Amino acid sequence: KAAAREAKAAKRQGGDAHAAAAAKPCQGCGAASDLLVRCQTAESAGSWVMLCGKCWRSASGGVVDGDAAHPHYRYGGLWKSAARRRGDALPPELRALDVGS
Repeated sequence: KAAAREAKAAKRQGGDAHAAAAAKPCQGCGAASDLLVRCQTAESAGSWVMLCGKCWRSASGGVVDGDAAHPHYRYGGLWKSAARRRGDALPPELRALDVGS
C-alpha cells in the first residue's frame, strides 16, 4: 500500500518519463513540447497546425495577431499538458497568449 502511495505521489510530481509522455510534437520542427500554439499560416494552406514557441515566433513574427509581414497568420489558442496546467510558468514570449488559465 505504501509503494502504491509513493508511485502515485511521484506521478503527481511529474517525473521525467511522465513529462515526456505528456508532451506532444510540434508540427513545424517535430520537437516535443508541453505548450503548443494552434494557428493557421500561409504554409499550412488553411489547416490548423500546432507549433512550439520557436516555430510560432517565426510563423507569427512574435506578435499574437501577426503583423504586416505575416498577413496569413491566424491565432487559434493554446494547448497545455496537464503538468503545464498545474502551474508551470510560461515562457515570456507566450505569456501574452495565456488567457484564462
